[in-house]
Amino acid sequence: MAALAQRTQWSSSPRFVIAMIAAVVSLSNLWRLPYLLSDYGAGAFLLVYVGALLSMGLPLFSGQLLMARGTRADVPGVIAAWTRNTPHSRVWIWSGYLAVFGAGLLLAAYSVVAAWSLAYSLRGVTGMLDGSSVAAANAQFVTFARDSERGFGWLLLFFALITATAARGLRRGVEPVMRTLAFCMLMALTALVVSSLMDARASSALHAVFAVDFAALSWRGVFEALYQAFFTLSLGTGVVVCFGSYLPSDTPVVRLSLLILLIDLAVSLACAFMLAVFVGDSGANLDVGIQSLFETLPVALAGSWQAPIMFVLVALVSLSTAIGLFEPVVQLVQHRSGYSRLRSALYAGVALALLGLVALLSFGMLHRLTVFGYNLFGWLMLATAQLIGPLTGLLLCILMGRVLARKRLVDAWQHAGEYSRATGFAIWHALLRYPTRIVLVLVLAYALGALRLIEIVWFP
Repeated sequence: MAALAQRTQWSSSPRFVIAMIAAVVSLSNLWRLPYLLSDYGAGAFLLVYVGALLSMGLPLFSGQLLMARGTRADVPGVIAAWTRNTPHSRVWIWSGYLAVFGAGLLLAAYSVVAAWSLAYSLRGVTGMLDGSSVAAANAQFVTFARDSERGFGWLLLFFALITATAARGLRRGVEPVMRTLAFCMLMALTALVVSSLMDARASSALHAVFAVDFAALSWRGVFEALYQAFFTLSLGTGVVVCFGSYLPSDTPVVRLSLLILLIDLAVSLACAFMLAVFVGDSGANLDVGIQSLFETLPVALAGSWQAPIMFVLVALVSLSTAIGLFEPVVQLVQHRSGYSRLRSALYAGVALALLGLVALLSFGMLHRLTVFGYNLFGWLMLATAQLIGPLTGLLLCILMGRVLARKRLVDAWQHAGEYSRATGFAIWHALLRYPTRIVLVLVLAYALGALRLIEIVWFP
């Protein structure tokens, strides 16, 4: 039993941090934050974003780790362990199932983007990307996205990679693979950032990222900053709870959470600076759609040695994020069914691959099949990123801030000796009860289109 417990525990806190960073650093760090900075006042947006990370991201992230550490349970099991004697315990347990269900749906949609990224990494390395113009890059992407047969091959390769990783377990699969991916991402990102710093456009790029322009921020920019702060830390997918469940029960969660948050922020800013250098005067512009990444970068990096490194980085980020999203699903299947790790990973991988295939076909032979203007891929993203994710984050915040007994939380907080002071707990708990909950309500309302509704009513 002791050996089994050892195999289902991170080998060290630093390796947990590395795996967690690899899981939460996603394509939104590489594409979405740089786009938002360029659109909403750069440094002004950054101030709101950092404020949201500290007031909402840090308390909720560390709270999920606090609940999960030492449990070795799946996400619903972690919540069940804390809510056995609370009113409406079944409701809270079902929020755990909702988080894992959302992670699975998000992975099915994300698998399509990951398949594109794998294909584009090979094309970038072999010099097969057409970067002669924005129109040419767009035409090449549309042709590839609608080629369902070729896309299916990349989708299968993607699911084979993440299923093989999960099937090996935590110590022999997830931990070493995430560590390797993180190291490769660091090397690629370092090479790109160093080359950007040596570029003649570096000073103007730094100004574009950090210059404070409150006039360009707008209310929409504020809400986007709040939403991005929530989205970048995977707070509503169950990934944090799942990875945290493999931590020892005396792990100092606030310190580790702050470290992960700061590294995630540093990676995002490095990507924003790098893209400001490469994309700045290329004639191509990042757009809100994820496809803009595959249409803009071939033009911005046409003929440069950075192009293959950039596309390999995109593929590495896609894989690491997917492994993080897949782990809560596999963990749940294994714990609830009693199957072996291998069997659980295979069943989960096949089920999600089939759903991912349908999402892939929504760009190919099913591209004309839409409901209210959205294809299946669009509906999966709407359901997960704009409803299930923010709703799950809000439910977990209410659970920790309003439902769970304060004494029990204090006991868990004090279990790690360095946080025995009452002041630290009081600040953390107050943040969960008020600013974090308020920000999450705003994030959910914005994700559901409340701001757009207000604009229609008041500014027709």
